[in-house]
Amino acid sequence: MAATHLGYGTGRVPPPLPLPSLHESTPVVECGAPREPQERLPQNFVVHSARDSTESMPSSGPEQHENSNTNISPLLRPMSSMSMTSLCTCLTVGLLATGWCLLDYWNRQISADLFNIGNIRVMDVSESGAQEEIKPFSKFSYPLTLAFLQFAFMGVFFLVVHFTVNQERPADLRNLKLTADRRWPALLVTHIFSTFWLQALMMPSMRISIGLFASTRAAEIPIAAALRAQVLSPCCGRKHMLTIGLAFVAASVMFFAYAELAGCACVWSGHGVALSGVAFWIVYLMLLAMPAANCVCQEAIMLQPGMHPILLLALQNIFACLLFGPILMLAHLVGWEDVGAAFEMILTYSEVFMLVLWLCAQMAATSVLCITIIHITDAFWAIALRALRVVLWALGMLTTFYFADRGMPVSIACPHKSVWTFVLFCGVWIGAGAIYSDRNGVIEERVDKAQAQAIRVPSAKGAASSSFQAA
Repeated sequence: MAATHLGYGTGRVPPPLPLPSLHESTPVVECGAPREPQERLPQNFVVHSARDSTESMPSSGPEQHENSNTNISPLLRPMSSMSMTSLCTCLTVGLLATGWCLLDYWNRQISADLFNIGNIRVMDVSESGAQEEIKPFSKFSYPLTLAFLQFAFMGVFFLVVHFTVNQERPADLRNLKLTADRRWPALLVTHIFSTFWLQALMMPSMRISIGLFASTRAAEIPIAAALRAQVLSPCCGRKHMLTIGLAFVAASVMFFAYAELAGCACVWSGHGVALSGVAFWIVYLMLLAMPAANCVCQEAIMLQPGMHPILLLALQNIFACLLFGPILMLAHLVGWEDVGAAFEMILTYSEVFMLVLWLCAQMAATSVLCITIIHITDAFWAIALRALRVVLWALGMLTTFYFADRGMPVSIACPHKSVWTFVLFCGVWIGAGAIYSDRNGVIEERVDKAQAQAIRVPSAKGAASSSFQAA
């Protein structure tokens, strides 16, 4: 009987393959080297050998793949490009807002030092050997002159920076058409009246409730939203009521908590006329609305083609200096302010000169940070983020209080301040919710625009086809 099941179907038994000896060295075949011709094995034999080797090898089933995947899986999932862009934008705007708050704090401190320089007393020894108290400086009370110097310094500085960085010529400014835009007069007037030194001319002569003070200080946020809706186009100036409400509540909570921490409503400092009654509220609300209107005008003018933010700051301050010059001369003639005495004091005392120079430089840096925030976000958030300055002031106050009590926790030393600190940070979280709601609003606006475009395209196609058929 032929053994067809063992061989190749010919009845012959295949000879056994020789096994390599343990003492013989196995030849090593390098990659790319020509291999020696081997005897071609039968197909059935190769199949049987592969099956046997497969059964003898350990199985690499789905369990082994799952173990390998779990070993190489990362701990954190990668973020999408949209989430990463939003996170980087929030961090950048947060750093800019923090820098603005720091500069605003330094401006207030140096301003207080400048206007209180006449109160400095030093001990000196007279010719007779007796000690006496003298006043090395006279009183500085020239806020109008200080505002004029600020406009002149910032105008020249930003103009030089613009021509240096952008490499433009003065003849290129003719293409801007400044006289045809009606928003430029509004920009100049709001810039003049929103200047810190002009706001420092007034101060309340009556006691204000903390709740009323907090709500009025936060009123600039809905004012900015209302002005953006009127000045800008509907697609650019629209803000959801939820975002406006959350930002207003957050600012009110933060101002109220800081007023409770400080024990008074000392968020602004005045060096001029003390007002009360209806006159105080009219001037107070007008001065609150001026910074918001100025930021909205800056955002609207930056939308013009060819208008660089640095050039906008330069022209704004140069025109404000030219417009404010006659006002300063009128104040000198009427007797409101002695301009000659102001320049004499600034040029005579090097201490006063350096304080004025530092104030002008810091105001220039503050303007750069503000217009950068407007360029990245909008005028609404440039005004809303200013409420974070009370958080910086509160942190400085609590740090001083902590080290004064030799490291004792505030919750033990003063529970009242600890409670209002917690309320202050609750206001910060409410502001974060306002930012998130505005992010969702931007997405909804993009969806609305896309849907509107999708509706317009078929209608345009239908109109084109009907006109073609008519033709």
